[in-house]
Amino acid sequence: MLSDGHPGLIGLIGPPGEQGEKGDRGLPGPQGSHGGKGDGGISGASGPLGPPGPPGLPGPGGPKGAKGSSGPAGQKGDTGTIGPPGSPGPPGEVIQPLPIQSPKKNRRHADMQADAAGTMMDYGEGMEDIFGSLNNLKQDIERMKYPMGTQNNPARTCKDLQLAHPEFPNGEYWIDPNQGCSGDSFSVYCNFTAGGETCIFPDKKSSGFSYVDAAGNTISEVQMTFLKLLTASARQNFTYSCYKSVVWHDETTDSYDKALRFLGSNDEEMSCDSNPYIRPLTDGCATRKGYGKTVMEINTPKIDQVPIIDVRLNDFGDASQKFGFEVGPVCFLG
Repeated sequence: MLSDGHPGLIGLIGPPGEQGEKGDRGLPGPQGSHGGKGDGGISGASGPLGPPGPPGLPGPGGPKGAKGSSGPAGQKGDTGTIGPPGSPGPPGEVIQPLPIQSPKKNRRHADMQADAAGTMMDYGEGMEDIFGSLNNLKQDIERMKYPMGTQNNPARTCKDLQLAHPEFPNGEYWIDPNQGCSGDSFSVYCNFTAGGETCIFPDKKSSGFSYVDAAGNTISEVQMTFLKLLTASARQNFTYSCYKSVVWHDETTDSYDKALRFLGSNDEEMSCDSNPYIRPLTDGCATRKGYGKTVMEINTPKIDQVPIIDVRLNDFGDASQKFGFEVGPVCFLG
């Protein structure tokens, strides 16, 4: 009986087999540890200008003002009652009367007396009309001396109204600068706090530079001309909202090369190099960084320079720049 021999040597490695089918998806591995904080991304573009905020709370009351000046003299009073008769005077000297000779009456003399009586009767009837006209004239003069600022009894300007009624508060009143028929009077804002300024407003509905009264109605050129003739100085504000844009002084170059230019009502071009009556009340756009606001004021004794009718801005065009502006009311001070 034969017995099994010893196992032989391991054979050579065979060629690789064909690729097997894709196995089933394994279970998810454990969560890795938190990585380090990445670098900050690039800043996004700035958003658009937000809407204006609500008005702030009213400030505390100011100190009590000084005593006002005395008002104008009042109207003339009514005639008083007749006083009691005086004591009798001393007796006069007796003078002999001259003899009176009655003229001989004839037909011509009688006709002359009748004509004279008729004339006196006509004169008496005409006096009623004369006295009525005089009374109306007196009332018109009283209304001119003491206007009430109403549509039927307007003042020439707010300054005249303040002189007649220093107790009146700021507000809307009616004026008639040409002192004609009150039918062409118009309403304005009277700023008595500033000394009796007469203020009109830019037309918000217009795409250009035009101005209206407090009720939004167009003001005639005749009335505007008379208002300017009654004025000693006038002022107007212009507010510029900016983003990386200058409108007056440029702090980055310390120059006024990009200052805005106004066109006045008299077609005069006005800017820092040609008009000393323009100044910034605040200049938040001068740094040319981020958002800001600049308020310009024209306060001039040359009345024909206002209101402004156009403006030219000189710092815009870059993709990152933004701006807006608002034209303020123009106020005349007599």
